[in-house]
Amino acid sequence: MHQETEMIVSAIESLKQEPNYFKDYIFPIASAFFTALLGAFIAHIALGRQESLKLEKDKLIAANKWTLDVERARSSLVAIKGNYHKQLQANPIQRLASIPSIVMKSEPVVENYQDLAFIVPSEEKHKKQAHKWAQIPRINAMIGNYNALLHMWEKRNEINEAFKQAILSAYGNKAFANITMQDAEKAFGRAGLVTLIDVTERCIKLTDHIIIELNDFLENFPTYAKTKIDLKRLKNFGKLISYSNNENKILLELIKPEVEVDFSSVQVLYGESVQDIKQRHTTGYE
Repeated sequence: MHQETEMIVSAIESLKQEPNYFKDYIFPIASAFFTALLGAFIAHIALGRQESLKLEKDKLIAANKWTLDVERARSSLVAIKGNYHKQLQANPIQRLASIPSIVMKSEPVVENYQDLAFIVPSEEKHKKQAHKWAQIPRINAMIGNYNALLHMWEKRNEINEAFKQAILSAYGNKAFANITMQDAEKAFGRAGLVTLIDVTERCIKLTDHIIIELNDFLENFPTYAKTKIDLKRLKNFGKLISYSNNENKILLELIKPEVEVDFSSVQVLYGESVQDIKQRHTTGYE
């Protein structure tokens, strides 16, 4: 009996396996490590995708914001121009008498261009002919000139009100109908009249040129911005705003420049050649 018991114990002991250190110790640790590593990798990929998607959203928001801001600016200038459109002749005196003091409800556009960094082309593409609205300095100039023009119109209003009071005091209510240069100079003085002519012509010309520039932006910037935004990933977020004049005849007419001024009739006021006077009124958009 004792011998049989020993045989059974010996058989049981023979069933025991030698300890496996890799299976029992190393594998569980390695498995946990690689599981954590895989989780971190997946989280990194997910975070990268989220950041990439946010970047595309920011691009879309910026592009739409600038399109809306520029459309608002153009509408403001078109509204200003509507006060004198088709009423101007070539004579500077007739022109300043035809433009009333204008109630200004326009607001300047905030000049912050950091959100437009995405439109800047790579150096390789920049060496080629870059799209004109890929140039932040051009947008900066357009907006800066627009904001300056609003102040110029406000200044013109101030001078024009003083001019009107001088004319009314000297000649009465009907004086504006057929005001001559001599009458205007006598009532307002040579320096005052030259200043009013200058600011009036600068306002007229710059308004024409900036309206054209703003309109060009509206027609072409969204098309360019589209090439810099992954819109397929933003189907559920929003759309890129595009712009069309829709053959609006009134608007298309207002976009056209006004009649060109002829300074020959007021040359004596300036004491300069007509060419020199015209040169003083260039805007940089010619």
